[in-house]
Amino acid sequence: MLDRSKIGVLTYCCNICGAFCESKVNDLGRETPPCAQCGSTVRFRAMIHLLSQALFGRSIALPDFPIRKDIRGIGLSDWIGYAVPLAQKLNYTNTFYHQGPCLDISDIDSSLEGTLDFLIATDFFEHMVPPISVAFENSRKLLKPTGVFILTVPYGKDAETQEHFPELFQYKILEREGKRLLKNITRNGREQIFEHLKFHGGDGATLEMRLFSEPALLKELAQAGFREVKIYSEPDWVHGIYWTHDWSLPILASK
Repeated sequence: MLDRSKIGVLTYCCNICGAFCESKVNDLGRETPPCAQCGSTVRFRAMIHLLSQALFGRSIALPDFPIRKDIRGIGLSDWIGYAVPLAQKLNYTNTFYHQGPCLDISDIDSSLEGTLDFLIATDFFEHMVPPISVAFENSRKLLKPTGVFILTVPYGKDAETQEHFPELFQYKILEREGKRLLKNITRNGREQIFEHLKFHGGDGATLEMRLFSEPALLKELAQAGFREVKIYSEPDWVHGIYWTHDWSLPILASK
């Protein structure tokens, strides 16, 4: 007899922790954590999926990665759920902007140029101060000639990226009457006050600097010198990667 409770349910292996999971296909949202063991989202599993394909030519779960300390990579404020096991498999370091180990992608040390096999950034570049083109150019500079850049950012389908603070220079977050404001002094000395700020992770967390558009994002990567850029919309049913939308999908850019 047909078990109707299983209609539309996907059984898969989480490619981060290796646990077997069940989720309704329509519940596989970008930020939904259906893995009961590690809490991975589709976005996080997609990063490991693309990294595995780029490095090993096929999609394998992180617990099954070979130990390859000759493969060097850096994460930009990566999720700890895959950052820790990834460091056990590869020569990988998760870096941060405000704490060690530090890496400011807008101002990199020249000694790091051309040293990485891969760079990972998931929902990071929307928080970088403008001009964002510098961060993309530096991402390419960090890579070896065969290196890959794997990233996600929230993006829409508009023609242009919406820069929330295009003249950002000297700024700080203030609190007035229970509300957070951004005060900016432009390069020519003008004072600006911005209200209705958007923070990822809740009020007071990481400030959203922009909302990318898909065409502008692809143009930025091309202008930064990446020779091949691909948006990945294909599902990986084995590892529970399926997109219920056509925006903010993962990207792999090759040097």
